[in-house]
Amino acid sequence: MRAKPSDRPLNTSWMLLLDLDGTLWDHLDISSLSPPFRRVSEDVIEDSRGVRVRIYGYMVDLARWARSIGAMVVSLSWNDPEIAMEALRAFKVDVIFDYHIIEPHPWKGRALARFLKETGILIPPERMIYFDDREIHLDDIYTNVGRVKYVKSHVDCRGFESCRRLVASLLGLQLHRS
Repeated sequence: MRAKPSDRPLNTSWMLLLDLDGTLWDHLDISSLSPPFRRVSEDVIEDSRGVRVRIYGYMVDLARWARSIGAMVVSLSWNDPEIAMEALRAFKVDVIFDYHIIEPHPWKGRALARFLKETGILIPPERMIYFDDREIHLDDIYTNVGRVKYVKSHVDCRGFESCRRLVASLLGLQLHRS
């Protein structure tokens, strides 16, 4: 599934790729839940069976910061696209992404390569920062796209400021005090 919620330019200097399960939110398989979702609080939604999902606010802040300095922000997820999009909408964060690559298979590298080809986006892999809580997709991404810069979610950095500094360091960006 590839939705473009904004009309921002196709080519920017770098891309932030965010996994969803275990990265943007604490649930490890959103596809196993039963919509509709209802918002319980600013950072929690609940499915129709009462299963709660908490969003990591600092990951949302990271995506917003990345967009504010010109990054293309893309979700890259192995999920049922309809359920994942419904969860993103329930949290009201679907619009912080420029594109969604949410497909019901584990081959994230093939999906990302196809997306880049179809859109004509020319961001080199070394200018792509990929956050995921697991490394299992890296071989497919490296084979089909190239050596993106991988950040293990909630391990390599914790909290907005820590992640912002890490991303800036990986890209060679100068940070200004905010």
